[in-house]
Amino acid sequence: MQFAKSKLKQWMLAISSVGLGLCVQSNVFALTYEITPGSDVVGENQYTQASPGEDLGDVGRRFGLGTYEMKEANPNVDFYHPDRAGKILVPIRTILPPGPRKGIVINLAEMKIYYFHLDGKTVSAYPIGIGQDGWDTPTGTNRVIRKRKDPTWTPPDSIRANYEDNGRDLPSIVPAGPNNPLGPYAITTGFENIVIHGTPWPKAVGLRSSHGCIRMNNADVTELYQMVAINTPVRIIHQAVKVGKFGEDLYLEAHVPVDTMVYQETFSIQQQLQEVMNRHNNEKVSVRWDVVEQLKNRNVGYPEPFGRIN
Repeated sequence: MQFAKSKLKQWMLAISSVGLGLCVQSNVFALTYEITPGSDVVGENQYTQASPGEDLGDVGRRFGLGTYEMKEANPNVDFYHPDRAGKILVPIRTILPPGPRKGIVINLAEMKIYYFHLDGKTVSAYPIGIGQDGWDTPTGTNRVIRKRKDPTWTPPDSIRANYEDNGRDLPSIVPAGPNNPLGPYAITTGFENIVIHGTPWPKAVGLRSSHGCIRMNNADVTELYQMVAINTPVRIIHQAVKVGKFGEDLYLEAHVPVDTMVYQETFSIQQQLQEVMNRHNNEKVSVRWDVVEQLKNRNVGYPEPFGRIN
């Protein structure tokens, strides 16, 4: 796929260059899925059309999806003029990320955050903005250590220096309010300087747009804030290729990696296959490895079949 994530840097710079004076409301809603026993795949893809003046990211926001996942699913659609396309794929269907289904799981390669509800039967998914080039969001396992409503922002010296290098002034403390970069709610993790928060710039969600933090649409972070508690597990992974089971078929979902020089895949395909077999008590699978390679190269970002459970 030629449209690499690094190509979005020009959009990211355009978004961030507006400074602290922009406040835009965004009408979005979370995607909450029921986790069907015996399946790792949730949701169903849809098709829609764009209205004049919408870009592809705007279309995604109507369905609770991020900018880049819309571009992955629609590689031949003009990003700035999607209304010229006859129909647009909305990639709602997804494979749940590998590993424990508990608390918050952030997949950088998808630019998506998952919250596994305490009932063990449902999961909510939200698009996110992640660390831009040089400000990479870390991977690993930690927890929620603090929650703040109407947070003030005390930018680290490194971020203030970055603003100065770009000819912009950044105060030592940014008060709470509609122009605060943290939005209405902030969820602090145990990762150093990594906060899950809202943003006054909804177009920055679904891009590499932050200084390492996790940016969410304000409506989404408001919802997430109400659900998570202190000590909720937070697991950050980079998983460009996900594997799962639906019915008797195996599915693969491939995204463009964020940066192969910075991130390695958290789980290999073989590890995920073993996890699927263990979770569903299956002993044997049949895999078309030639199809796996084709799907990995397509990077369309939604599940496609590549094998079966024997």
